[in-house]
Formats: sequence, C-alpha cells, structure tokens
Amino acid sequence: MSPATRRPSDVNIALVTRQYWPSVGGVERVTMNLSQAFLDRGHSVTVVAQSVDETHFGRMTHIIRERQRFAPFEHDGAAVVQFRPSRRRRALLLPFAAELIPFGGRLSRLWLRAHTSGYYVAVVRPVLAPLLAEADVVHVLGAEVLAVAAVETAQRLGKPAAISPFAHPGEWGLDSGSVRAYRGADVVLATTEADAQLYRAAGVRDQRLEIVGLPVPDAAAALAPAERDSAARRGREEDPLVVFLGQRRPNKRIEILLGAIPVVWQRHPAAQFAFVGPGAELPIDDPRVHDVGRVSDADRARWLARAAVLCLPSFSESFGLVVAEAWSQAVPVIVADIPVLRELVTVSGGGLVADPDSASFAAAVTSLLDDPERARELGAAGREYWWQQLAPEAVAERHLEIYQRIIRERSG
Repeated sequence: MSPATRRPSDVNIALVTRQYWPSVGGVERVTMNLSQAFLDRGHSVTVVAQSVDETHFGRMTHIIRERQRFAPFEHDGAAVVQFRPSRRRRALLLPFAAELIPFGGRLSRLWLRAHTSGYYVAVVRPVLAPLLAEADVVHVLGAEVLAVAAVETAQRLGKPAAISPFAHPGEWGLDSGSVRAYRGADVVLATTEADAQLYRAAGVRDQRLEIVGLPVPDAAAALAPAERDSAARRGREEDPLVVFLGQRRPNKRIEILLGAIPVVWQRHPAAQFAFVGPGAELPIDDPRVHDVGRVSDADRARWLARAAVLCLPSFSESFGLVVAEAWSQAVPVIVADIPVLRELVTVSGGGLVADPDSASFAAAVTSLLDDPERARELGAAGREYWWQQLAPEAVAERHLEIYQRIIRERSG
C-alpha cells in the first residue's frame, strides 16, 4: 500500500528530538504527549533521541560531545532509539569548536551555520538514515543542526519532514542553521500566531506554515480517582498557594517572583509559594516558601490542584506548556508580557499579563488573592480553552491531517 492510500493506523511516525524521557523538559513532555496520542489512535511511533539523561545541551555539546550511551527501549508503546555518531565521526565535527572562540559563536549563528550545517549533515547522515528508514513521516522537535540533519536526511530518503522549532527569541532556534531547516521542511508547525510570526520573518512561506498548538493532557489524570474531586482544591482561599512550575533556568526569571513574595505578604501574610521543578536552591528560608524540586507527575498534579494561581515570569517561551497544564485544572495564570504568553492569555481569558518586574507580579498576584471569585472565573475560562484547543486528542488530529497531506504531496 502506498503512503498516499494508507489508513491513519498504518502511518509510521518518527519523532526526532535531542532529549527524551526520563529527561523531563518542555520538549520532552510534548514529544511524550504527541507519541501517546498517536499510539492511542493506532499509529506506530519511533522516537529518535540523542540523550535520555539530564545533561544540559550547552554550546557545542550537542554537536561534538559524546552522549551517554543507551540501549533501545520501549516507553509506553513507542520505540526509543539513540542517534549517536561514533567517536571517529565526532572527530570530523571538531571544526565546529571554532564557535567557542570570542565572537566565533555569534558569527556562526548569524551566517556560517547555514553552510556548516551542511557539513554536519554529510558527517552524520549515515548514522541517522537507518533510524528513519522505516518512517512514513519524520517530525523534528527542536532546532539547530540536528534539525537540519533530520530534515535533509528525510528528504534524501524521499520522506516528508515536519518541524516544530520551539524557538526562544534571543536564546535559540533562530540561528542561520535552524532557518535552513525551516525553509527546507515540508511544513513548519508553530504553537501560536506569535510563534508563527518568527518563522515568517525567517523566510518560511505561509503555505508551509501551520499553527497547531501543543498537546497537554489533563494534569489531574496523574491522580488517583479519589484525589480528583473538590477536596483536592481545599485551601485555595483560606491558605492560598502561588506556584511556579518548571526548570529554574535563566530564561524563567524566578527572581521576579521571588522579589514579589515580600510585597504579597504585606497584604496576604498566610500566602504560600511553591517552586516545583529542578534547579538551584532558593535563597529564601521561610516555611511559607516551598523549595519542592523535581517531582513525579502525580505530585506535580497535586501541587497544581492546591494552587490559587500559577506564575510564569519568563522572558522567552515558545509556548508556555505549564500554562496549559494549569488550565487543565482550572488554575488561573499570571504571565510575563511577551508575545506568545500574551496571546495565549488574551485569547483564552485564562489569566493576567504582567510587566516583567517584581512589583507588577506582586500586584497581579495580590489582585487575584483579593478576589477569589474573579480568580475562579479566569481559571474556568482557561479550562474551557484547554479542552477545546490543547487537549491531546484535538492537537493530535491537527497533526495527523498535516502528516497525511504532506505524505500525499511527497508521494504525488
């Protein structure tokens, strides 16, 4: 049966990403959520990952550093295999180390990577091609040279390639190599209109650009049935909890929320704050501030179930996955005023947008703690938007329609 006449259950999807479970970042969660939604619909999924550990991908590490080896395994029905060039092939990539010299990285990002990424593809294609050989469609989650390699290897194999860049302006995803991948892919999948505008500005044509959102399961699904009732939300008003959820990376700017805490306490001295996710130890020693760290999905859901509000003061996001997680449990959000987060909150009505400073976040938090009824209304609006637009079933169907279209176009 040709790809153009395949039923949805016959589609073999390769998801290519830098890191995968048990590593737990935003892209890893999106990959897992998509994979599960596709598998639930009878598709076959292979995840091709460079790493499954928590090692940070810094400058050059994803190109020339040896990743910790892992054997192929199965995760919730998906086959997970490693893309790991041999030591000899990595030695051929040592010229990329020139990016580490002063100004070398900036020059490369602005111009050279559009050309040097082709060299990277030539070196790693023999390793990557066998991992993609059985796929009907290749979907790359992420950017930079791995995206170029996956897109151009898929095309060499005669397979359509989709890419979800998750670009973070000012951090990653808009270098010249990444742009080469976007322009070469059959389709670029954006999370929001604000996200799509980044790729239009990079030269991606509208007919190759689709806005699909992100798949976000109901966070409460990780809880036992007895925990999903209204008792799980006790204390939102009497003992209000403000939650930050995510890795404590510089772009998350948790210092903004930390600076807001004393101001909120002036009006709501019983308010508690929880920082849920891995990262450096917090500088505040107070029993009302919970330095939670890494948690299981169930504990993640429990913290959200208790939350009066979720705060995300990031200066750079491709979507804001934790915002949708909060909405799945009807928790209102306060986000920094950056385009993608402003769009989400404005369209959904699920929270407030604050200037990226401690005073503004303190004022926004205080306003919702002062008016619990308004907070409930915002949370309910967010929940409705999540259900209609971001539940995995809805997002998976959008992806599948696009996959089928580019399969037909490639085979026709």
